Amino acid sequence: MPPVHIARFDSATPAYSRAFHTFLSHTDQKEKALGWLTHEIESLPRKDTAIDAGAGTGKLTAWLSERFKTVIGVEPNPTLADDFRTACPQAVLIPETILTAELGTPADFILCSHVFYYVPRPDWEATVRRLIGWLAPGGMLAIALQNPDTDCMRMVDHFIGGRFDLGELAAVAGSAPGGPFDVRLDTVQAHIQTDDLQTACEIAEFVLNVLPMPSPPLWSDLEAYVAARFARPEGGYRLSCHQDFLRIVRAR
Repeated sequence: MPPVHIARFDSATPAYSRAFHTFLSHTDQKEKALGWLTHEIESLPRKDTAIDAGAGTGKLTAWLSERFKTVIGVEPNPTLADDFRTACPQAVLIPETILTAELGTPADFILCSHVFYYVPRPDWEATVRRLIGWLAPGGMLAIALQNPDTDCMRMVDHFIGGRFDLGELAAVAGSAPGGPFDVRLDTVQAHIQTDDLQTACEIAEFVLNVLPMPSPPLWSDLEAYVAARFARPEGGYRLSCHQDFLRIVRAR
């Protein structure tokens, strides 16, 4: 039997959707993230316009639409447009990248959740400056990524090479034109827990797809890695997936 490699997922396929559902059903990451977002949104002086930059299927955009008068989604992937319009038919969809999108209305809140994985490193500074440029006075930008020291990111680094660190963007935000800005980097703890090795490996497989994999690792190597590092003495498997939130507020 030939060796079995882990799968590569296309975000527009049912296989990706199933893997994402498995991930969400075994982690408190979304619950913890929404708690942080709720607290920050409640502190805003205005809640007129929100932008979901990298809106995907629109699920978070729909959550934002319950809290703001106007919501705009920026999403360049045309295969996600139908899902977006189903999730939040009242929202405006701009089918462009962050660097090419033109917005006529400054935003009171901008969310860019787990998008910078897919932004080439040379474009990080230009992208965050573009997002900051959309902020209204008193407005807040929240950029979310995995904390670089989580079990998930160490696994990505082990098998593929490379980590992501929002700390690189904090200095850029502080010196961006149009300031002054209040810049803060928060870490929101979260974990993945499963009862069995197979499910833990399926989630690990999904996590590794955050980066392109020209040569996907063997399933047996992934299984050995997960079993050795994430097994709990009381049974089951647990790995950290803490999120970093770079919070940037433009002065009123």
